[in-house]
Amino acid sequence: MIIYPKTNEYLEGVEALKPYINEGIEIQFLTKNNWADKIDKTLKNAKEELPTLQEIIIHPPIRSDFIFEVVAFSNLDYEINIVKKLVKLSRELNIKIKYLYHTNWSMYCWLNSGIIDRMKELLSYLENTNVGILIENTYPLVEHYETDECTVLNIAKIIDNEHLKVCLDICHMHCIANIFNLDFESFIDKYLDKDLAQKYISQIHFAGTLNNDGVIDHKTHGRVHDSEESFKKDYEILKRCGIEDKIIVPEVSENNYETRTDQIKEIKMLSPRGTVLFGE
Repeated sequence: MIIYPKTNEYLEGVEALKPYINEGIEIQFLTKNNWADKIDKTLKNAKEELPTLQEIIIHPPIRSDFIFEVVAFSNLDYEINIVKKLVKLSRELNIKIKYLYHTNWSMYCWLNSGIIDRMKELLSYLENTNVGILIENTYPLVEHYETDECTVLNIAKIIDNEHLKVCLDICHMHCIANIFNLDFESFIDKYLDKDLAQKYISQIHFAGTLNNDGVIDHKTHGRVHDSEESFKKDYEILKRCGIEDKIIVPEVSENNYETRTDQIKEIKMLSPRGTVLFGE
């Protein structure tokens, strides 16, 4: 298991996370307007502050106009310029970089809109580089059949490019099951194809989903696991699919992002490969 702690563009909480940072981190950008203008400075600051870094995951701001289908059809040239910038930074800083997108579209939309060609065009700029793209499973899909398949895994399979991988968000899977009132275990068996998961998943967003919610009350979304039972239930998904050795990002919402108390607790739970440390 490889754990990449998560911070933001201001490197908030990095001092507290330093004992747990080695190979890589994920950086969440919070700036809404012209956010990409801060990429250079943020990555250079991160590498200076954390010289052992080998990889940085870039998570754009969480907003509907940053999902891939929107940027692909509104201003693909802007995204091409971003990936070109990332290629340059990767070489300059001697690190791997992955650029993460959400997508809300169904498989039908991906197959019938031309968006696959736009993703392929973006990927064409990444050949022979240490930069990749991640697509993350989300839950605002309104088509009920989406509960039977993980769209982003199928997209990765169809495109089948070494620079395109999947970020699997455990909390988002719970959200889908809760929206449709599905038995979680049965849902997972349909949703996650083990062979596709092992081949295309590069990293996992790992956190708890409280009160069988994650959707209505945002305070229940992506929190530190609050019990040994809930932690083991989510960790078992990774073991069942044989993906517990992937990069795991504890994407934990919390009250104090400077101390990162809850993320550190989640990291400690994960560190002994699923041995829970409740009661410490």
